Amino acid sequence: MWILIITLLVVALDQFSKVWMFQGFVVRTLGYSGSVVDLTALKSFLAGNAGRNSIPADGQFIVLSFTANDAALFGIGSGTEWAARLLTALTSVFLFLLIFFAIRTSRKLNRYDSVTFGLLIGGSIGNLFDRVALGYVRDMIYVKVIDFPIFNIADSAICIAIGLLIIESFFFKRDGLFDAVEDEIRYMFHMRSRAEAVAEEKERKAKGLSRFEEEIPDSNAQQTTGVADKEIKVVASETKEK
Repeated sequence: MWILIITLLVVALDQFSKVWMFQGFVVRTLGYSGSVVDLTALKSFLAGNAGRNSIPADGQFIVLSFTANDAALFGIGSGTEWAARLLTALTSVFLFLLIFFAIRTSRKLNRYDSVTFGLLIGGSIGNLFDRVALGYVRDMIYVKVIDFPIFNIADSAICIAIGLLIIESFFFKRDGLFDAVEDEIRYMFHMRSRAEAVAEEKERKAKGLSRFEEEIPDSNAQQTTGVADKEIKVVASETKEK
């Protein structure tokens, strides 16, 4: 449930901010009259209004500045069509895997991991929708004080999720998102899951065995069983002869 809630929240905030920035600022304030899907006209218009494309106009720290990003993350590789297509394909595969494992592992995850999954899925959907529907990604958040590449809410959600994964990996001593996905992969390929490994380890400890020892069958018991089987066969054959 938390995965779905966070995903919908991220997508809604991301798309609302992009529509508001384009319609409320680029169209109404700057005066753009073209289509949102006309990338060439839009980029030409924004280049001609570079001095006015900022909210607030004299901001020194974080400002809003609409940008049509037709390349990769944070505007890297702008203008290269092959990079945009490659990123769209990779994002589609990544999103499919995210949704697949989110469905398969949702019952195993705690709230922390569910939120992380939701941020990843929501951010991926937000940017993938732009690339498929418009052919570019709408960016608008500019950290001017450090001259960081312009990004959007979807990018922020993905970066926050990555940060949460790093924190969990290094500081939380418990099974997390990576463990849940690993268990699911092992299960899919008919390998031993984590739950099965724990059960097997408990069974070994109960029998007084270390993790490197195998249970040795009782040879005496096997010999006794073999002798008993022979005696039964002898009695059976004698009965038939009588």
